[in-house]
Amino acid sequence: MDDPTSRTTASYDRIAPVYAERNDQPDAEFLAFRQRFADALPDGAKVADLGCGPGRDGAWFRARELEVVGVDRSIEMARLATARGVPAVLGDLRRPPLAPGSLTGLWSVAALLHVPTAETEPTLRAWSAALRPGGVLGMSTSAGDGEGWEPRSYGFEQSRWFTHRDPDALLATLESAGLQVLEHDLRTTGRTWLNVLAARRQVCRSLSAVRTSSGGT
Repeated sequence: MDDPTSRTTASYDRIAPVYAERNDQPDAEFLAFRQRFADALPDGAKVADLGCGPGRDGAWFRARELEVVGVDRSIEMARLATARGVPAVLGDLRRPPLAPGSLTGLWSVAALLHVPTAETEPTLRAWSAALRPGGVLGMSTSAGDGEGWEPRSYGFEQSRWFTHRDPDALLATLESAGLQVLEHDLRTTGRTWLNVLAARRQVCRSLSAVRTSSGGT
């Protein structure tokens, strides 16, 4: 159980009810960020919430008549999400069980921060692939430097793996993964959060342009 992902998942299974209660009332800045993500989507858009936890945001999206599926490795978190009316499946957000180009929106809050640094780029490429061209990513993750185990008490102490990413480096990785950054900001509530809205790039080059650039006739 020394694997960061497996051990962190086990911790979430143990703390799920307490975690859900502690995180049910986000602050005003976060609420505004979530609203901007929803406003960028068409009515009835298909959205995946990666690392959905107890379904707080998924339930909010469903109340706005978006088609939502939650994805989480923790079976206890998925059960809580389902109890709130959010369809949830067990899955790894690094390799989400989503068909390529199947989503209009992808939402992930306080989840990428559990992915080890070395897996950042392949994870973001998998997210980009799940979005259709023009699809929108809304993401909030920890900004900073370094990674490792962080203990916290939930009535009993549990350790989870946290990765804190340099904002400029992460924004560059999003761009290289085919996602155009639309806006980003930093906010501090206990830790410093990087909030990002991005869109999967449209395919704009014509076949003739591709042939010309490759030397074809």
